[in-house]
Amino acid sequence: MKKIVLPALGFLLAPPLGALSWVFMQGGASENTYGVAAWAVTVSLAISVVLGLPIYLFLSRKRIVNLLSLSVGGAIISMLPWALLSYPGITTKSIVGQTIVIENGSYTTEGIVFQIQFIAQFGLCGAISGFIFWLIVKSLITTGSSTTRNKTRASYP
Repeated sequence: MKKIVLPALGFLLAPPLGALSWVFMQGGASENTYGVAAWAVTVSLAISVVLGLPIYLFLSRKRIVNLLSLSVGGAIISMLPWALLSYPGITTKSIVGQTIVIENGSYTTEGIVFQIQFIAQFGLCGAISGFIFWLIVKSLITTGSSTTRNKTRASYP
């Protein structure tokens, strides 16, 4: 029962908390961020089911569920959709603040730096989600007893 409840709880709590960390990175809650926060929570839950669940099942099967794998996996899972959505496509010009990000259908140097910083923020949020998820499911991971040969290997109930 614990093997089902804890991951389910992790998938319900970790993605929204990681998404809400983005709100704090943007200066905290305000009237404008409430809608963005609600949207971010919804998208994070969807992405965690579509990408996170299969990856967690794969990591569990390979017995490599640990803080590093979940944090890196969370970062990649959060960055991937934004990296794919940030392709300029048919956009010929885009300006963010005073910075020209896309000109003549291609990213400018400043635009590339802007995109890396923007997507890295989502990676940090995903790593936070992975850390929170690990905090929830870490009790499923037990280390071997002193009588076992491989003390560093994790075993799963």
